[in-house]
Amino acid sequence: METVAHLPPLSLWSFCRHSLFREYGWHFFWRFGLPHPVRTIRAVRTAAALDVSGTQVVLPAQAAAPSFSGPRAIIGVGFCLKPLEPPCPSGRFNHDCAFLEGLAGSGSRETPAPCRQCVIRELGLLALRTGAACYIMTSARDILFDLYLPALANRTFATGLFVLCRYSLRPFAVGLLAAGIHGRMWPFETGDCRDYPTWLRADRGDKAERTGISTAHLQTIREFLLAAPPAQARAAGFAKRGQILFPVSPTSGPGRKAP
Repeated sequence: METVAHLPPLSLWSFCRHSLFREYGWHFFWRFGLPHPVRTIRAVRTAAALDVSGTQVVLPAQAAAPSFSGPRAIIGVGFCLKPLEPPCPSGRFNHDCAFLEGLAGSGSRETPAPCRQCVIRELGLLALRTGAACYIMTSARDILFDLYLPALANRTFATGLFVLCRYSLRPFAVGLLAAGIHGRMWPFETGDCRDYPTWLRADRGDKAERTGISTAHLQTIREFLLAAPPAQARAAGFAKRGQILFPVSPTSGPGRKAP
């Protein structure tokens, strides 16, 4: 298994300095830092002190985790997990998944070839079992508006499971902590961004490599989701609300919006 010893350490302060005058940075400052300074400072300090060298990061570490089940739970995965050869039928730099979005009306339709090898499909199906939402993450700006801000304003999400670049773990943790989301984060093993210029290109959709999760990490995630309480009502599939896929009941029918 690939080790992480060669990875350059990410200074969260350096990341903040680089990002402050970019769109994500000033949106975060105006919507979190300025109206909620104490909360934001605490989030930055906690995230800066995180040990991200291991296999999983849980935060806040000292708090009891809410049950990972139901609509206030969410699974977030990087778009870069999408298959390249054969290519994802939904395209790459977007929040779409043709397989998951077509579940409600698919019947016994055969799984397309690209989807058979896709981790997003597998994790999405496990999310459906627990009644959790599923989010394909693209840019930092979209994550801010789709995930952090709704959680802060409306408590849309209380807990989440996320798979992303190790380089992004501390910056991502700032948003989760500031938004009040209990998070479990697993890093990619291969194909991930390892410096700010590469991260910035990927944030704009320029990502030639496909990322991968280690076999051990993927098995741990499977076990965690299979041990989570099942949804109170069986969901037939997903429907988009904004950029996020939410479970829908069998009576909702294909093409209906999530409640």
